[in-house]
Amino acid sequence: MKVKEAVRRLNGYLQRRGKVDGSGGWTEQYLLDLLTDANLDMYHRVVNYGPEIFQLTGRFTYEANQVEVDLSSKLSGLPIAIWYAGLLPKDEDLSANNMPVQLNMPRRTNLDTTANGGPTSTTGLAEAVGSFSFGAGGSSIQAFFLGRDLSIRPIPRSDVYVYMRWTPDELPSLLDEDQDLLGGFLPQFHPAIVYKAAIQAKSAKGEDVQQLLGLYQEIIGQYDSNLKMGCKQRQRQQPQQRDPMRWEY
Repeated sequence: MKVKEAVRRLNGYLQRRGKVDGSGGWTEQYLLDLLTDANLDMYHRVVNYGPEIFQLTGRFTYEANQVEVDLSSKLSGLPIAIWYAGLLPKDEDLSANNMPVQLNMPRRTNLDTTANGGPTSTTGLAEAVGSFSFGAGGSSIQAFFLGRDLSIRPIPRSDVYVYMRWTPDELPSLLDEDQDLLGGFLPQFHPAIVYKAAIQAKSAKGEDVQQLLGLYQEIIGQYDSNLKMGCKQRQRQQPQQRDPMRWEY
């Protein structure tokens, strides 16, 4: 559901009938804020059951000679789970001639150890990345995720291109009428987001919300059960994704 349609429905539930002048104390910006909050609340509910449902993909440049890079400046939303990290030959979209080579992602690390290349080592990385010959010594190229930072070891002598799949910590605010609720995922939950926003708006003014609350709880109850079951089935079918890189900030 697009934001435009969500606002139209929300206006109907609040009996605003398309008013945009803030009558009744509900300005358009206020309603967008309520939809953003309800959208994020639903996102966290879903991610709590199955973070693998929301996987973003993207690439970025890891600049030469950097000890670490701040992922908040590279990704859309800080990751709460990393599903894949690899190096691309070129700074281009994935194609048959531009496929990533997966990086090792150790769970525990001491960046000062010789085995991990050390914080100043550059031995072999530029050559390995340039040729994508990950034979002898190539498998030692590793990605360390430390809080909001990424460190590649050994440190690259030239720019390298990182491709990642991750689950973000939150969704962007709803500002544009062409944005999708829940980033376009799980449309069966979208009506509940609008119900939640309407409940918040009416509750703030002391108005009755029982009917809306019943509609909201009906959707949540039905799809919570289905979502939990679906996540368990996916975990059984894809055990390799049950234990991604995860952390808290």
